[in-house]
Order: sequence, then structure tokens, then C-alpha cells
Amino acid sequence: MSGTRTLCCHVNTATLSFAIIYLIGNMLKLVGIFLTVSWDKAEDSVYYHESKALKGHRVFDISTNILMLVLMSISAVLVLFSQRKGPMFVLPFSMMMMVELSLSFLSLFNGVWGLPGTPSYRDMLKAVKEQRRVPALNEEEIGQFTMWYSVLFMVDILLKVYVLQVSMKCFYAMKEKRVSAIHVDTGNTVTVKLPSYDEALKMKAEDTPPTYQEP
Repeated sequence: MSGTRTLCCHVNTATLSFAIIYLIGNMLKLVGIFLTVSWDKAEDSVYYHESKALKGHRVFDISTNILMLVLMSISAVLVLFSQRKGPMFVLPFSMMMMVELSLSFLSLFNGVWGLPGTPSYRDMLKAVKEQRRVPALNEEEIGQFTMWYSVLFMVDILLKVYVLQVSMKCFYAMKEKRVSAIHVDTGNTVTVKLPSYDEALKMKAEDTPPTYQEP
């Protein structure tokens, strides 16, 4: 975690930039979720033909996604105050990046564990079918789609790892700066050695203050 620069800027500036982009992305995902819910409410058939179990599962899924996005957004907002409040305001952002990495790896086994607002492999495949207006893709098209999806997925993972590394560097750099500032403040004290009683008696008369005389 040594070093305070990354690419062409300081780690504090990079972390602040990542937090702003992260916050904007989460806000757009929240807007997308609310729009999707409002469109589903407009379709009466969805509510008339869904069972209560499916409705409950959908409500729980949407609620957890919104809660997750809110927590992610709060962690990004805290980074904006880290320069004044201290390195502990960067730590929640780093922890949320760890959570995102964990959910991204878990989504490989089950799309339910995917990140909120992020389409899974099945969702992307369904979107491609709807765009091409075909019931199914042939083997060559599925192979190309899988290859591109895997490349984009790995790029997303590498970006998150990089953001996590930069945020942790920012945390340690701010912590080291604060500790060094405390050491400087405590190092400015001056120690004065006072004379003992015998040394004070042996002091010269001119060293002693003048006696007070009434006018």
C-alpha cells in the first residue's frame, strides 16, 4: 500500500473522482429501478396473473436492491468529506467495493447474487434475443455473445479491484499524514530543566529578581 500517486494524479484525487462516478452510477440505477417498478404497475396483467409468492419475492428483491444502492451511495458521499473528517470516511467505500467484488463472483454461480441494477448473463442474453427478434440464437451467436460478455465481465472485475486498491492507498496515505501531523504537534514542546534547591541558593545575586520596594 506504499505510494501516494496512481497513474497521473494523487490517490486522494483519484478516490474522490471514483466516488463521484460511483455515486452518479448508483443514482442512475435507482432511477432505473423506480422506472421499472412504475412501468410494471402500469401493466395490469403482471399483477393479475402473478401469484402472491412471486409478488412477495419481487418486492423483497426490489427492496434489497434499493437498500444496497442506498448504502453504496452513502459510502460514496462519505468520501467527499474525508479530506476534512479523516481517513475513516474512506473505509466504508473500500468495504462496499469488497462487497461488490464478492457479489460479482457469486453472480457467476447464480444470477440472484448479482449486483443491483446490473444485468446478469441471462438478462443480457434475453435482451439480445429481443433486439434481434428471434426466439433463440444459434451456436455461433451464443459463442460470440459469451465471449464478449466474459471480456466485459473481467474488465469490470479488474476496474473494481483497481478502485479498491486506490481507495485503500488513499486510506493509508491519509492515516499516515494525520499521524505525522500529530507527531509534529507533540514535537514542538520545549523541555526546561529547573535548578535544584541547592543550586538556587548558590545562584548569584544578579540572577535573582530585584526586591520589591514601596514608593
